[in-house]
Amino acid sequence: MVSDSSLRNTPAGIPVIEGRILHQSSQMQLGSARKVECEIPFLALGDIAQAIANLAPEQKLKCKGFLAAKSQRFRHALVLHIDAFELLN
Repeated sequence: MVSDSSLRNTPAGIPVIEGRILHQSSQMQLGSARKVECEIPFLALGDIAQAIANLAPEQKLKCKGFLAAKSQRFRHALVLHIDAFELLN
């Protein structure tokens, strides 16, 4: 994780956390390895949000989830909705 906001609750009482994670990987493109690094905004709800709130900012994670538009107005801005994660260190 790069940064995170503090854990808060939606008006319905669901825990939510938002922040940014740093993605680093090596991907194959046209037969050559390509180093990929980017910061991705994320959002997590419920038990996953509570678990992420307890992690150190430098913790390495393997995240699973889906990409969605930030909102109906900002369809070009994507957010990773984290459904599950695994600690890597």
